[in-house]
Amino acid sequence: MSFALKPRFYLVSLTALFFLLGGCQTAPVPPDVASDAAASMAVAPMLRQDAFRGVYEVAVSADAKSVFVATINGFEKENAGFIKRLDARTLQPLQTIQVPHRSFALGLNRVTNTLYVGNTMEGSLSVVDAGSGVDKGVIQLAVPVKDEKGEASMPHTRKVIVDEKHNRVFVTSPGQPGLIWIVDGATNTLTHSITSDGIWTAGAAYDAQANRLYVSQGGVNEILAIDPDAGQVVKRYSTGDTMSGKDSRHFFINLAIDVKGQRLFATDASSSQIYVFDVASGKILATIVIGTGALDVAYNARRNEIIATNRGVSPAHPSGSGAVTFIDAANYEVTRTVPLPMHPNSLALTPHGDTLYVTVKAPHGEKHPAWRKDGLESVVRMDLR
Repeated sequence: MSFALKPRFYLVSLTALFFLLGGCQTAPVPPDVASDAAASMAVAPMLRQDAFRGVYEVAVSADAKSVFVATINGFEKENAGFIKRLDARTLQPLQTIQVPHRSFALGLNRVTNTLYVGNTMEGSLSVVDAGSGVDKGVIQLAVPVKDEKGEASMPHTRKVIVDEKHNRVFVTSPGQPGLIWIVDGATNTLTHSITSDGIWTAGAAYDAQANRLYVSQGGVNEILAIDPDAGQVVKRYSTGDTMSGKDSRHFFINLAIDVKGQRLFATDASSSQIYVFDVASGKILATIVIGTGALDVAYNARRNEIIATNRGVSPAHPSGSGAVTFIDAANYEVTRTVPLPMHPNSLALTPHGDTLYVTVKAPHGEKHPAWRKDGLESVVRMDLR
């Protein structure tokens, strides 16, 4: 039996298959059969594991042997968060790490082996020892704010980016206005809280060589450059399309950086395009059309390649299916598109850029033709050699 997959087919582990078939009583899988199956999965150039609920972001360990996936069991406030540690080749679950609050974003410091978990709705970070899985505590970043009606709400955390060189963590908050928090990883304390001049501050990328943090958002200035030592905005990038802070023609939901070439890649959820900016001049070098519902973006320096996800749905097209798009960063041409039903979400590359991991979400609404009650969600591994 071959475990090499075409994009529209599913593969589950023997354990997951057992539960999908109803958990009926059956004889245990012989060790030699299980071993052969694991070996087949390990060498498959593409592998999909459908065994999860509520998957969001993904991170890869420094040795590329483990993959961490943020999951939730539901949006109810009392729910905890669960980080799944998977074998990087077979995608078999190895460990479940529970944190006190619902987990969405992940940032991994591969030097200190510390995992930072974005507790989006609680406005906080959970800190986890990535080696042992021990929960080391929570860093509260946000404080409740009251609206004009006097009702209190908690600003959300969104993207978590780690500066390994200086042992810092950068966290965005997509409010109106947006916020950026900077955390000292040595003391787990908040050092700077920056209020953006834009809205929905969401994506982030860090240039360790230049010591510059870039955040993406909506508003007049869709990208900000921040000096993280001073905690100040030092440069602004704009498409020039939005004239007022009250309105926004673009929402740059995620951001990636080419440090050597000094380019920024931003996914625009409003136009389903990737915008490419020159860091020095602020000029737009290119716009690249991808599928509906543009979401995540990564830059693979090893292959000089841009990788993006699109979820395939929008308010105007609620029943679509998404894909992963690969783009030649030399000429900005799309080289291939891999459909991943239904909604590809987050991306992570191994440190050497030879393997890509993608989380894939199930349809959320009952009106989607592929919606299933208690539908499982996925992690996909793609070898890029």
